[in-house]
Amino acid sequence: MPTITDLYSLMLKPPRIKQRPFNQNVFETAKTLGLTDLQARLVAQRLDSAEQMEAIIWPQLKHLQHPSQLKNSQYAAQLIADAIESDGLIVLATDYDTDGVTSAWVAYRALIDHFDVNPARVIHLIGERKNGYGITDEMCDEILSLEQKVDLVISADQGSSDQPRIERLAQAGIKVCVTDHHNIPAEGPPASATCTVNPQQTGCEYDKTIAGCFVIFLVMTQVRNELIQRGVLPKDAPSLKDLTLHVALGTIADSVSLKSPNNRAIVLAGLQQINQFEHPAWQAFRKLNNNSDRPYNAEFLAFQVASRINAASRVNDVTQAFHFLNADNIDQAWLHLQQLETDNQERRQQQEGLMQQAMQKAHELYHDQRFSLAISLEGNAGIQGIVATRVGEKFGLPCVAMTDLNDGTLAGSGRGIVPEFDLIRAFNWIEAQHPGLFLAKGGHKGAAGCQINLADFEIFQQGLEEAAQQQLGDTTPSPLVETDGELEAHLFTPELIDELERLEPYGREWPQPQFNGRFKILDIKQIGQTQTHLSLRLVPENSRSPLKAIYFGALDDSQQTLPYKQNDWIECVYQPTLNQYMGRTSLQLRLQFAFKV
Repeated sequence: MPTITDLYSLMLKPPRIKQRPFNQNVFETAKTLGLTDLQARLVAQRLDSAEQMEAIIWPQLKHLQHPSQLKNSQYAAQLIADAIESDGLIVLATDYDTDGVTSAWVAYRALIDHFDVNPARVIHLIGERKNGYGITDEMCDEILSLEQKVDLVISADQGSSDQPRIERLAQAGIKVCVTDHHNIPAEGPPASATCTVNPQQTGCEYDKTIAGCFVIFLVMTQVRNELIQRGVLPKDAPSLKDLTLHVALGTIADSVSLKSPNNRAIVLAGLQQINQFEHPAWQAFRKLNNNSDRPYNAEFLAFQVASRINAASRVNDVTQAFHFLNADNIDQAWLHLQQLETDNQERRQQQEGLMQQAMQKAHELYHDQRFSLAISLEGNAGIQGIVATRVGEKFGLPCVAMTDLNDGTLAGSGRGIVPEFDLIRAFNWIEAQHPGLFLAKGGHKGAAGCQINLADFEIFQQGLEEAAQQQLGDTTPSPLVETDGELEAHLFTPELIDELERLEPYGREWPQPQFNGRFKILDIKQIGQTQTHLSLRLVPENSRSPLKAIYFGALDDSQQTLPYKQNDWIECVYQPTLNQYMGRTSLQLRLQFAFKV
């Protein structure tokens, strides 16, 4: 039986290193806008046309599509304005991930700060992972048990697939305004909802890639206009621009496209506000991690901030994350952040145990003609999305990790992994072959969740494999690493980082630049508390000047034999970073992976 170290280090298939396609017309157009050769090259490897290039390269809020293009947003604004002018409760029902938590914050602050609604009238309910995604029966029970009259339920980042629960509320005389960005079911938007705002629905002309927090932000922008028209707010009422900082966080965390001019504009505007550190939550986070005194960027928010917010829902109480974002002062924010940090440590410990199970089962299931992996686990359902990502990336296959909820059902989180594979389309295909198989499902092309009966796991497992074969054809997937090619020797200076940062923000479909090349190892040593990271000194093939490099997680444990030694030549995929030590700043390569050549 292989050990966990064997499983992690097993090279199932050699990764394919592929240079991103290059568009000459885009390159030439980018040069006319004043970009350097390297910047123009990176743009030409991310865009297939010069359309909207300026809005993409230099994002600004003025480039946003007008909210009126978001189908039903004006009707939603009227419903919300009616509720604001009434005296009943307004219930915010949101998802439990970072997009959902930031959606709750955006809606709450808009109502309280901008529209002067009494806080006692606003109830915010955030779902729990253990109950599954969406407007759940538990959430409906809580709404129906409220003693005061409910004027309106506003969902954010969920609701499109929740017709049965919305019908329960409608039968009780409660209006529901759905705001969401997830795929619309085949049967259409929830029929019992008073209004549905979702860019995915038929006839909507708005950008399909925006996150849930962005949708509710746009709706609240329309509410402001509606209240001005009604004379409730003055014509010079402040815009909602101050809310963009957490729209940026939710957008980044939900891994939506950052090639979209809308997403780039809202993220950049939000990052600019965040880096002023005027908001208590961000003052507290800078106290925890000041990012070596460099500005927070999209990557920092994804890996340092969103990971902690998501940890709250995975192992504890997600409302801690809402209270952290919603804190009135730095002391309150710091108190909640400390709990988020504790939750994150607990999440890491639980994750390790679940990963061992998952890698063992995936190894038993895998063969070189496999198209997908669906694995059933025992443990915390809140961590399975991370597990699906790690296992999928290791094996180079679409992966769904499912956890036994000990009630006769399995909850699953899936990751598409393979760029050509559409996970939610696969779920829909499986449902068409096996009606009633899914108790719940929802998500996107690259990430989706579901719930099934425990007894149906093998049917789901086989269905996922058939769906993957149908989408991907005759050739089984293998790990693919896209790079921006090689860097010329003269570019290996700290100034390279400034050049790359001018094309921020980076994220999905506008990826952080990474390059490949051959290097000779001058020195190599194990570092870190776990001794699983490597520090190297390298010489590029096209230069004599040595460079420092760091390879995080290169080893699976401290006793593992080093995969290469001094004087070996290695092929690396890397990202340039800065290393600051003893007051000196130098360029450092952060290796994504490396192998001997």
